[in-house]
Amino acid sequence: MSSFTQQVAASLPQGVTLPEAFVTTMDWMAANDFVRDGPIAYLSPASAQLMSETGFKPVDAGHVAAWLGTEDPSYVDRLAPIIPTGGEGSYAALWRRDDGGLSIVHMGSGSGSTMTCVLADDPVDMLRLMAIGYSELCWPETLAITPEQEHSDLVMILGADNVLPYSPPQEFRRFITKTFNVTIPERGSEIVGNVALMESETSDDPFWRWMQTVPR
Repeated sequence: MSSFTQQVAASLPQGVTLPEAFVTTMDWMAANDFVRDGPIAYLSPASAQLMSETGFKPVDAGHVAAWLGTEDPSYVDRLAPIIPTGGEGSYAALWRRDDGGLSIVHMGSGSGSTMTCVLADDPVDMLRLMAIGYSELCWPETLAITPEQEHSDLVMILGADNVLPYSPPQEFRRFITKTFNVTIPERGSEIVGNVALMESETSDDPFWRWMQTVPR
């Protein structure tokens, strides 16, 4: 493992391990100068203009307990937020399910995104979702459009002078497609199934349902 990958792995709670696909990807990112101060590895090299909030980073101490509103280790130790998804504080996290397997789930910040659901059960699918190239992965409405449309919408809202030209994460895409022999979809909705929100009254999503059991 690279030094960066080791830092991420060491930050995980006991019982949660990095999927092999994430190890392979983070090692490649470290070897190709994607790691920035923090440490954090975004989807573009450190020498390039930052186009996306998405990447990998070690778990911040206390993050999960604060987000869940409990320090109960039977809950806190089952989540590892290592993928920033939005500038407002949302993350994707490894979640240890009741059956012991791992899924990647979304932890909406609550102050912005409230998306709280499973994003992918297969780590490679999470990598494919990241490689689509959204500036932020935290908004459920964005997953139904292409990153090009997301960028166009930002230009309309903020003005062309305040938005950098769209530049997809081509190197990251090529690595994911070649290494795992997969394709990258045009929209996130092709990977993410039913979306659940914090305020949803009911949902079949397993992570949302688990959240309802957290002691408050």
